Amino acid sequence: MKRLLAILVLMLTLVSASYAQYSEAPAVTPFAFNVHGGYSYLDGVLGADFQYNHWGISGGWMPQYTPYYATPVPSWGIAGTWYSGYYYESSVYLSLGVASAGYVVEDSYYGYYETYPMTILMGGYKWAGNNFYLKCGFGYGWCEYVGSWTGEVTLGYAIFKMK
Repeated sequence: MKRLLAILVLMLTLVSASYAQYSEAPAVTPFAFNVHGGYSYLDGVLGADFQYNHWGISGGWMPQYTPYYATPVPSWGIAGTWYSGYYYESSVYLSLGVASAGYVVEDSYYGYYETYPMTILMGGYKWAGNNFYLKCGFGYGWCEYVGSWTGEVTLGYAIFKMK
């Protein structure tokens, strides 16, 4: 039994060593921490994101106002994202997240308003440069009472990165 285990470990070691030697995979898993600004219910007007390998998490703050009395209602967004490339490569992406005040209902007579969190599914393209990136996407958001189409355009800057 010990020989079988030793042979299995040796085979796995050889396969993984040959894969690392001849593959296009980077020696270190690439990651980056970015700050961004733009228009997005998921990423906010101001926000940050972290991308590790092909996965990312992002969030930010989006100011909005009630329709009638223009009462400020801040919304916070958070999303998980899959990218088809690493952070330094241009790629398509797919995000799923929540905006804390994605839907606002206001009573025009009394000025009372209520907010509802909205789940948003967003897809788009990310153009990556050396330190900057531009994301443009289109998606759909829904909550208990309504559904709505939305879009995003954000410009990001890499504060810390490892290639």
